[in-house]
Amino acid sequence: MIKWLRNAAGLAGVLWLQGLGAAPLPNHALPMAPLAPGAYPVACTNLAVDASAVAALGLTVQQALDGQDAYATDVLAEPAAALTARVRVPDSDLYPARRGAVVPFVIVACYPTSATNARADYLLPDGTRIPRMQRGAERPLFAAQACTAQFPTPPGCGRFPMVVFSHGLGSNPVEPKSIDFLTRLASYGYIVAAPFHGDARFSRIRLEDLGDAFYLLFNFNRVVETQALRPFAIKATLDFMLAHPDFGPAIDAGKIGGVGGSLGGAAFTWLAGAEITCTYPGLASRATERDARVKAVAAYVPYAGQRLLPAFGDDNATARNVGIPYLALSGTADATAPKLLMEQAMNNFRGPRFMVALEGVEHTYETAYAGDVFGWIVPFLDAYVKGETSALDRLTRQQSIAAGLDDRLTIDFAGPVTVSSGELAVDEFYSTRFRRYLILARQGDKDLVDSGAVGPGWSRTGYRFKGYALPGPTELRPSTQAPVCRYFVPQVITHFFSAEPADCNLVRSIGGIDEGIEFWITRAAGASCPAGTQAVTRLYNNRWRELDSNHRYTTSRSEVRRMAGEGWIDEGVVMCAPL
Repeated sequence: MIKWLRNAAGLAGVLWLQGLGAAPLPNHALPMAPLAPGAYPVACTNLAVDASAVAALGLTVQQALDGQDAYATDVLAEPAAALTARVRVPDSDLYPARRGAVVPFVIVACYPTSATNARADYLLPDGTRIPRMQRGAERPLFAAQACTAQFPTPPGCGRFPMVVFSHGLGSNPVEPKSIDFLTRLASYGYIVAAPFHGDARFSRIRLEDLGDAFYLLFNFNRVVETQALRPFAIKATLDFMLAHPDFGPAIDAGKIGGVGGSLGGAAFTWLAGAEITCTYPGLASRATERDARVKAVAAYVPYAGQRLLPAFGDDNATARNVGIPYLALSGTADATAPKLLMEQAMNNFRGPRFMVALEGVEHTYETAYAGDVFGWIVPFLDAYVKGETSALDRLTRQQSIAAGLDDRLTIDFAGPVTVSSGELAVDEFYSTRFRRYLILARQGDKDLVDSGAVGPGWSRTGYRFKGYALPGPTELRPSTQAPVCRYFVPQVITHFFSAEPADCNLVRSIGGIDEGIEFWITRAAGASCPAGTQAVTRLYNNRWRELDSNHRYTTSRSEVRRMAGEGWIDEGVVMCAPL
């Protein structure tokens, strides 16, 4: 309901505006089935290991590949055939021990292959299987990619999207659980490239050490260097793969995502714009390597710091610089990468974001989790890397994965992938001065607010949904669509929007000033918003007695829950926005 108190200048009494019709199903209300492996068979690049070299080091193969007293380059049996990026570390005090040095990063890539690929699986000395691994001078055998009969050829036609995978601290991409992760990702139609970070080359830290003030005081420069080399290695991997004579032509450079585990999740957060905490205990921060080619990030048990050391500056505040879509799957029993710190970071993010709580899960991945984990990761990547509206539609409706883990969505904002011709981005603004929310679709008005021309204190919140542009004079629209009126109510200094004529007429009758049609939208009616749209909920601050009324319009169910806890009234779904 909406309540406004009429003032002495002609307004008398209390008005109640009732919502019309049954409440549509809100977003993120459905359990989905676990996701089976993808349809593509998978092959990987050369990572043949010299067992005698491993034995001579007195290490297991996994210890050598983790970087303990060796690096992957020390144990390769066919080094010329392995993918290896050799890059110069920037001359920066972020890298006190390695600044200006050339550092190798071995890369393993797994990719969708042809069903006729008869290459043998390769067994590492410990029995870990790498599927259809290339040997010697063998080149990758990619699966056929259909290209639409269209001229000019659409960008990326016949190419695969790519994901860079960043493993956890002190691990490697071909330990048994990680190689399962890589091959599962590739089976869904992604080229997956994973660098061997070899963290122990730079410092022998554990994430648990970062909660120890004594350890930090004496080792902090090396801790920062090890962490800062992560986004640097990811960027180097991207450069290497796109320039590679075989992989470069097979990759759609406009469709690149990131998947990170543990510290790999933090690495992508830094790469996407968050700053790294670089002093202790002062918690100052600065930028690391950044790379706008990564369009979206999915992170499993992502690290965002410890109580004494948030990863992205004091209170993880620099996470506000992250505007790309981000999915985090965090274990509620994870003491190594506490969910609370990642939640703090995500509440500062500015773009589409989803946090999934995995009940009882600690800082580990088990292959038994795959149905649930990929049930979230794949539709997310398909939506925000591939740009598939059907995947965004699933993601918008999904609350959990049936069976398997006890998982639940705790933070959601399914922002649009693109704004196409005939559509408008409806952006949300907030005024700290007036404590007002406002949505705008007209670009000229957005520019005025951004410039400060309407007064100080207004800024974008990062939340947005889409509407339809106003039709031309002869254009016909479906009967399910309607114009959204915009009224300014001077008695309470607020704006009101609705696609329902009765709402608009009522606001006019109490002195609202008609500011025209803001955008068009699909009307909310029936049991749910139709496929291809997402529900927009209207919230009311319930301050009509104080002449301080304000409404908010959001697609985020977690924001609805949060604001209801602050006393706002959930007035239900009032519009259905296109995906």
